[in-house]
Amino acid sequence: MRADRRHELKENELAQALQNARVYLDVHGKQIGMGALIVLAVMAAVTFAMRSRAAAVEDVWRRRNQLNFESLEEGKKSLATLEGITHELSDRSFVMGALMDQGREALRLAQQVPFPPDAELNRKARRAFEDLLARFSDNPLATGSALCGLATVEENEFVLDNDLSHKDKAGAYLDRVVADPRLNSTPYQRMALDRIKSLDATFSKVTTQAPPPLPPPLPTETPSAPVDEPKAQPVEEP
Repeated sequence: MRADRRHELKENELAQALQNARVYLDVHGKQIGMGALIVLAVMAAVTFAMRSRAAAVEDVWRRRNQLNFESLEEGKKSLATLEGITHELSDRSFVMGALMDQGREALRLAQQVPFPPDAELNRKARRAFEDLLARFSDNPLATGSALCGLATVEENEFVLDNDLSHKDKAGAYLDRVVADPRLNSTPYQRMALDRIKSLDATFSKVTTQAPPPLPPPLPTETPSAPVDEPKAQPVEEP
């Protein structure tokens, strides 16, 4: 077949394809236009959702950075605010960091009150570390922080009620840190080993003796009434 003939056939095929496309658009134009609008609407919704999510994450991080845990009263207020922020967002990295901060700050604030530690703050620390362990057990950093934090919670509970069962619970948490291969050679594991060695000293009962009785008061002498000396009689001259 000559080249000009092949070129003519290709032109005819192209013209036929264009004609078929026009016919198809005439028949299905509305459906295609509606589909295109739907695709554009979905893309716009996804873009808006991503931008809104990014703005929400940025906002909670800004609010987190404004919290103040220095004083006891400000720390309690900031801790309550941080708990509320944590429930507002589903971002895993933020939630994990927020739970770790809640536990650490609650334990630190609990030690700022006069002896013994603050029971309510200690309970807040327990809730934060238990939530951290339940939700992020696949993360070794979260696991080590939660287990070591829970061991400290048990130490504080022992100070509050002198119940030796807290020693076994704290030891179990520390044993889990030592046994976790993901935590090998980490500060969490070294700290857990040191704390296991000192469990007996940490959980030794402190007995407070009553102060010795005060010595009896010294007897007081009652001063006697002054004795009148006899007056000298005048001597009469002869």
